[in-house]
Amino acid sequence: MEEKDLKINGQIPDRDVIELMEKFASGDKKVFSAIMKKFRNKSLNFAYRYLGDFDEAEDATQDCFVKIYFNCHKFDPSRPFEPWFYSVLANCCRDRLRRRNRFADFIERLKLSRSWESSPDTTIDRDYAGLFNKALQRLTPAKREIIALRFTQDMSYQEIAGALGISQGTVMSRLFRAKKDLENILKGMGVSK
Repeated sequence: MEEKDLKINGQIPDRDVIELMEKFASGDKKVFSAIMKKFRNKSLNFAYRYLGDFDEAEDATQDCFVKIYFNCHKFDPSRPFEPWFYSVLANCCRDRLRRRNRFADFIERLKLSRSWESSPDTTIDRDYAGLFNKALQRLTPAKREIIALRFTQDMSYQEIAGALGISQGTVMSRLFRAKKDLENILKGMGVSK
């Protein structure tokens, strides 16, 4: 099966990603580009929300793809791909934060060069997106991670639990606390609901 045969409306269905990973693990290195194309934008979005720095997000995304390339044998094809992928990506983001924190306080290094989802059309939307990103960066990395997985990647509680290696109940309680903290931060910044 060729890469073009797998596409539906320009997208590779999730069930076919597992097949691509199996082919890749069996030695067909050409199919890895299809996996990268499918997950590049989503992973970059997640990493940016997690790290708050576009350059760092690009590096973390690249690190993730390199790790997957060399560790494809660790993927269990009987399980969904996305939670595994995002657990690798989250670990790459955590590694970047640890490295960054060794040299400088990461809050001082914020670069808000991208908006929340895509480029908003109005100045008010851009201003709100900037405030929202600033508020996200005030959350702990664990809370930022759970918000990003749920709301930018649209992952279910079960998928998040699989990606982070925690129970579904823990996901729900962390998400509740993260949303409350985010709401309080936004209120403190003068942003109402």
